Amino acid sequence: MTSSNRFLNRLLLVVAGVVALAVGAFLVVASLPGDGGSTGGTVRGAVSTASSSVRDALAATPLDPAGGTGGSWLAVALAALCLLLVVVFVVGASAHGGGRTNRVLVHDEPAGAVAISSAFAETAIVDALERRRDVVSVGVSAWTVRGAPALKIRVRVAAGAAPAPVVAATSDVVRGLDRVLGEAVPVLVEVVGSSTVKRGSDSRVA
Repeated sequence: MTSSNRFLNRLLLVVAGVVALAVGAFLVVASLPGDGGSTGGTVRGAVSTASSSVRDALAATPLDPAGGTGGSWLAVALAALCLLLVVVFVVGASAHGGGRTNRVLVHDEPAGAVAISSAFAETAIVDALERRRDVVSVGVSAWTVRGAPALKIRVRVAAGAAPAPVVAATSDVVRGLDRVLGEAVPVLVEVVGSSTVKRGSDSRVA
């Protein structure tokens, strides 16, 4: 739960990784010794041919067809594309990992705003669920989702425990919290398994 889109985050990482790998592989191959039919020589020849093609393309796309100003609109378009990519990466980097909040609810009153801290909800939920022997640990965090606060509850159940009773108990706790707050808060419940048994639970000897 972050303010950034998971698909866009992964897409940006994939694009950056592919570009970095391509540039690195190109530089390595181009630095290989040899001439003519060797790999390094072939790449360097291709670079020379590409440079000539670029010069021809720049000459064929002048900013001023009359030749008064010089330069090529192709270079301007490439610079604008690079600038757009930089802006996209900056926006993606600034949004990544964001969305956390320390307020679970805010009431506007005539005398001012009353904010309920996310620590209150965290303490209430953890205290209610960690008493169960089929629950190993409970984690609660608050996030801003579409401009409104929401809770994420991560419950780790003990090894061999059924998740259904834990989910039902968590739902009861969330409904109780809504009654206390006087307003329903969106909640995401994540139940994960555990390979350990909660401390203090009864031991069974065969």
